[in-house]
Amino acid sequence: MRLDAGTLERLRGALLGVAVGDALGATLEFARPQPAESLHTEISGGGVFGWAPGAPTDDTDLTIAVAEAYAAGFSLKGVADRFLAWYQAGPKDVGGTTAAALRGYAQRRDPRSCGRADDRSAANGSLMRTMPVAIARSDPSERRREAAAVSAITHAEPRCIQACVVYCDLADALFRGIPVADALAEARETPGLLPGVADVLTTAPRLAVGQLDTSGYVLGTLGVAVWAISQPLGFEDVLVAVVNRGGDADTTGAVAGGLLGARDGHAAIPSRWLDALTTRARLDALAAALAGLRGGGVPAPRLPVADQLTLDDVGELPRVRS
Repeated sequence: MRLDAGTLERLRGALLGVAVGDALGATLEFARPQPAESLHTEISGGGVFGWAPGAPTDDTDLTIAVAEAYAAGFSLKGVADRFLAWYQAGPKDVGGTTAAALRGYAQRRDPRSCGRADDRSAANGSLMRTMPVAIARSDPSERRREAAAVSAITHAEPRCIQACVVYCDLADALFRGIPVADALAEARETPGLLPGVADVLTTAPRLAVGQLDTSGYVLGTLGVAVWAISQPLGFEDVLVAVVNRGGDADTTGAVAGGLLGARDGHAAIPSRWLDALTTRARLDALAAALAGLRGGGVPAPRLPVADQLTLDDVGELPRVRS
């Protein structure tokens, strides 16, 4: 199946949108919401971790790890090994759930058993890196199975798994040019959807910007992305609004930026932001490789039964924060 130019534009926009949102938001990670008269609008680095302008945080680093695992020939162990190599190199910023899971993987080397599944692990660390799954896999069953399994390497909590599955489904719909409202309606019909996930898909588009949850809770972050693509404004204006809410701004920026890029395409991303990315060439190459998997008819390897985590495997849990 040959992909048309519009689809390729949206695929590329999705991957670069993650990196741009991450780099823009890194400056405001853990910050308070910014006043309207002094909004942060440029990729300038800094922040609590002293990032160089355009440098990747853990959001982009781990997104690249997933993308490279697909480009090399997908396997769950290939993804987990790349995560572990990144962690053992001593990154500046790593989430607690991710760190705990990767320490477990270092000991057991089983990507199916190291993910954290307790209520306190419902954080956004797998959602932030899931976009390559959506780009590489157009088949719904393959995409959902792999989104669930890649999430569960570190985040096996049911809301994390479902958020990744739904996010990838939304991205896929946007790649195909489906209007946002129709994509959301389709996602709400997913069998076995947890009530909390379904609620986000219904209520997030109607939130005021001041109501966005930037705490790092996975369904709050999914809600920010759903809100972002539901706005009538363009890529730049919406992403600026998102990251200026502060909090977990690099991750809300990355997750929202990915879906905005899928909606609006690569050309909608300001060139000054793209030029600032230190990973630009690498991301361009990976976007092309992932698009080739999607459009080239390359079959997805069948995961062993033990690796398959789907919506049928998870039940309703109370809404808690991480």
